[in-house]
Amino acid sequence: MKTVRVSLGETEHQEQHYNPRGMDLQPGEQVVVETAWGQGLARVLATFPAYPARTKGSLKNVLRRATPEDLANGAQMRMLELEAKAFCSRKIKEWEIPMKLVDVKASFDRSKVTFHFHAEARVDFRNLVKDLAQQFHTRIEMRQIGARDVASKLGNVGPCGRQLCCKTFLKEYEPISVRMAKDQNLSLGPSRLAGMCGRLKCCLRYEHSMYEELKRNLPKVGSIVEAREGLGIVKAHDILAESIVIQLEEGRQLKVKAADLIHIGPPLDDDSPRKGCGGGGACSSGGCGTAEAQDHDDE
Repeated sequence: MKTVRVSLGETEHQEQHYNPRGMDLQPGEQVVVETAWGQGLARVLATFPAYPARTKGSLKNVLRRATPEDLANGAQMRMLELEAKAFCSRKIKEWEIPMKLVDVKASFDRSKVTFHFHAEARVDFRNLVKDLAQQFHTRIEMRQIGARDVASKLGNVGPCGRQLCCKTFLKEYEPISVRMAKDQNLSLGPSRLAGMCGRLKCCLRYEHSMYEELKRNLPKVGSIVEAREGLGIVKAHDILAESIVIQLEEGRQLKVKAADLIHIGPPLDDDSPRKGCGGGGACSSGGCGTAEAQDHDDE
C-alpha cells in the first residue's frame, strides 16, 4: 500500500505516515488529514511505494487536498492557537498554578481547543478552564503530558547531534532502566544517561538485546579462566569485541578472545561449577574446586 509522510506542525512528530487513499500526492502539497483532535492541515513531505516496516499501528487517512477555504480555515486555526496560548500562559501566572503550558491545538472547525501542559503532580485548573471557555466560547480540553511527551512536542538536538528520536520516528515509549546502561558498560553518571527530557535516554534500549546476547558467551567477572598465557581472573568485558580482560597469576593483565580460552571456571564466590569445569581439565589452582576434589580422592 502506498503511503505519504506528512508534517502536522512544529509541535508534532515530523514523520507521520498516512494513507493517501489513491490520491497521487506530491511533496509540498497541502492536505487535510485525520488527527487525534479532529481534522487538521498537513504538508506532504515524501511519498512511499509501500507501508514502511518500522511504522507501527494502523494508518490514518488523508481526507482531501486542501482547498482555498481549507487554507483560510487553517490560517484562522493557527491564529486561534497563538492567541489561546498567550492568554492561557497569562492566566496560569495570574492564578499561580504550578504547571507549564507546552502547546495548544485547535480543531480544524475550531469547535475544540486542547491545551497540553506538564506538571509534576495533579493541579486544580477549574478557574483557568472557566476563563478559557469565557474568552474563546468553545470546548476546552486540558491534557496533562509527561516529560518525554514535552520533549517530543518541543523538539531539540540530542548529544549525538541528531534531532530527538521522539520528535522524528519514535512513537511509543518503552520502559528504560539503569540496568541497560550497566549491561552496555556505559558511564552511570546522570548527565550521560539522561536525555533532554531529564529521563533515561530512549536509545539505551536500542542495542541492549544485542549486548545481552553477546554477554551470555563471556565468563563472568571474577571467574577463573585458562588462556594460552596461563591462569587468570576475569577483570572486565569488552562485549562488542567478544573479549575479556584477565589478570594472570603474576599480576599482568591482557585481553583475550573468549573463544580462545582453554578452560572456564566459576566466579570466586560461586561454588556451583560452570560448563567445562570439574571435568579433570588442566586447572590446578583449586579456584574451581577441581584440585581440592582430586586431593580428597588421593586420600
